[in-house]
Amino acid sequence: MSDEDNTESHDASRQSKKAFYAWAGALVFAICFTYLIWALGPLLEPFISTFIEQDPGADYYYWQLPTRDFMTMFIVWSFYLAHQFSIWGAIFWAQRNLTELKTKPTTSLTRYNWFTLLINGAFIILHLVQTHIWFDGLAQDVPIWTSQGSVIIMLVLILIIENPRRGLFMGRKLGKPMTAQVSGFFRRNHQYVIAWALVYTFWFHPMTYDPQLLTGFFYMFLLFTQVSLAYTVVHVNRGWVVLLESFVGVHAFFVAVYNTLMTPISSSDMWPMFASGFAFMFVFTYMYAFKVRR
Repeated sequence: MSDEDNTESHDASRQSKKAFYAWAGALVFAICFTYLIWALGPLLEPFISTFIEQDPGADYYYWQLPTRDFMTMFIVWSFYLAHQFSIWGAIFWAQRNLTELKTKPTTSLTRYNWFTLLINGAFIILHLVQTHIWFDGLAQDVPIWTSQGSVIIMLVLILIIENPRRGLFMGRKLGKPMTAQVSGFFRRNHQYVIAWALVYTFWFHPMTYDPQLLTGFFYMFLLFTQVSLAYTVVHVNRGWVVLLESFVGVHAFFVAVYNTLMTPISSSDMWPMFASGFAFMFVFTYMYAFKVRR
């Protein structure tokens, strides 16, 4: 193939809108699958009826069976590891074969995009099936703070890599220790860490119809879309990135409100605290991705 043919092929790839179609399709999938989790939720009542009603402590995770089953957990860990290493393998391949798209993202879809979209979609369906057969997620074996911590690591990592573009507070870039070299290091390697945080958290929870988990899984589907559309213009779209960062506040709000209403011992001050905290992050950090005036 001649250089002219290569140029024309590259230009055609750049003009394609497949990335936008994939993004729209993924959003439709996220909405429909979240509804499916809710619709099938009553079928899980035989599992849920065995739960311990009284919360024995802050470290206790409610959505797990009272007794651990070895074969169930072997299957869950196998699914998690298969999902995790599939995504890591795709990232490894992409970082060595799509280097030119790191600075010039495409509007088309690469092999990496097709593969990760299919892999994530397949494991999302598999997780729902697994929940309805065996129920338990990784929560049966690992403490709840590991799931919460993985999400915090992801959000902090995004703050670091976005610092050169939008700053950390009111558009002001943080200097040492968050130098350009530090941000660059995390930008080059963030895919592995974020992929771990997402896949681990995804398999930590069973796919049940509690409002807290429903909003959490919907958020996970959006984040899987972001991972799957790396190297495309969608992945770096400022509005989309800000939405993803901000939606954790919506999820946290639902968690706080639900616990306030359903758990008598919960403080009624929880939901304003969560709402104001993430609103603060949007007003003083996230929105400066849009180059607003200070």
